[in-house]
Amino acid sequence: MSERVLFVDDDPNILKTFRASFRKKFDLDLAEGADEALDKLKAGERYAVIVSDQKMPKMSGMDFFGVVQEKAPTAVRIMLTGHGDFNLAMDAVNRGQLFRFLLKPCPLDDLALAIEAALKQYRLVMAEKVLLKQTLKGTVELLTEIVSLVNPEAFGRSQRIKRHMTYLVEQMGIKSGWLYELAGMLSQLGCILLPDKTLAKLQAGRALDGEEMQLFDMHPTLGAELLKKIPRMEKVAQIIAYQEKNYDGSGVPLDSVKGEDIPLGSRMLKLVLDYDTALMRTGKPSAAFTALEEHIERYDPELMYYLEGCLGKAAHYTLGEMTIDELYPGIILDEPVADTDGLVLCRKSMEVTASMIAKLKAFGRRSSIRQPFKVLMPERRA
Repeated sequence: MSERVLFVDDDPNILKTFRASFRKKFDLDLAEGADEALDKLKAGERYAVIVSDQKMPKMSGMDFFGVVQEKAPTAVRIMLTGHGDFNLAMDAVNRGQLFRFLLKPCPLDDLALAIEAALKQYRLVMAEKVLLKQTLKGTVELLTEIVSLVNPEAFGRSQRIKRHMTYLVEQMGIKSGWLYELAGMLSQLGCILLPDKTLAKLQAGRALDGEEMQLFDMHPTLGAELLKKIPRMEKVAQIIAYQEKNYDGSGVPLDSVKGEDIPLGSRMLKLVLDYDTALMRTGKPSAAFTALEEHIERYDPELMYYLEGCLGKAAHYTLGEMTIDELYPGIILDEPVADTDGLVLCRKSMEVTASMIAKLKAFGRRSSIRQPFKVLMPERRA
């Protein structure tokens, strides 16, 4: 984690003073004016603290920090300002644009104390971000593990849905694609209340009875409610809540939302969920797409176009056979992995993960597993 401090001033003599005074105390960098500082940020330089003068030619310190807030939002900002800019600086502090402002001329000892306080603030913010990221990652992994244990059929489907969403995201050129891929991964969370046979009936294209249909209609809401309890998962929860909503407004939930008012991620999920069901039933991407076209009113027309461009993705895997010791993450099982007594350990269509490999190896030390088994290998590794 970089803890560099950038000093920005249009007076080179002041910058020399900063270098002489602080070069042993901080990891510092200097910029003669706002333009040079912004060039450094554009070049990829990262700073924990940025100290800037207010009155500079071409761009004031306040305008400069306005750009910094977009280019380097994690950098803690300190303003050096004269008495005439007092009200302006106070307003900036109150609006959260500045961590601290100091009146000129500022004693170097006071400036050093302010920078040290800013570095502490930076460490707190970064530590919180790392904790949140690790917590969120761990929570998602735990939820998927629960689904795999409680309902392996649902877990296998979620792996396929994530792959379909990834293909669609790539085809559409979406930059924040992780959000939609995450929604695909967790789309089957609410299916923990569904029996395996119910999901098997769905994939086989057989009609559900009244009770099964009622449970199935509830699963998006259940999954969304579980995710709402996790910080920063609100958008994913909303996507999952509407994943069974048709473009024409039919489907669940029963409200007036339709068309482009349905979240984009939900429209994507509805399409790939139905495509996956059709693909499992027909076995061919082209036949599955034709089945969707028979109910074209249910889907976003633009997304249908992008899905059609994804149909060749299924061919980017090579069929082969492997033993447990040969497995690596990213492979897709083309048949169930079972022990010699017929107990299924991993179902067909599941994507191999590092944790899955570890579990299979551990099981293999206690019992015999039928090997080799059929797999689909990504083309780049085949």
